[in-house]
Amino acid sequence: KFIGIIELNDIKQKLFQPDQFDKVSVKTMMKKPRAILYSDQDMHSVMEKFDVTQSWYLPVLNKDKSFIGFVSKTKLFNKYREILASQGDLYEEV
Repeated sequence: KFIGIIELNDIKQKLFQPDQFDKVSVKTMMKKPRAILYSDQDMHSVMEKFDVTQSWYLPVLNKDKSFIGFVSKTKLFNKYREILASQGDLYEEV
């Protein structure tokens, strides 16, 4: 079951304090993500969540709310550009 994320910005100061390693737990560093995506979610609502949250990565859960992975806004835009480029060939004059 997915319960939260830890962001690098939240822990990077702790990474340089080895004496603090045994004093900090994952639970204390975890937080809720700005948004959650679901594997069956349509792309319009996915892009809307990226836009509203200004996030670069969002977690993806399945219908059982188990963690599947993260989706990157950059990879989505790259795939979108790739699709547009391939469709552009359909409209070119012969």
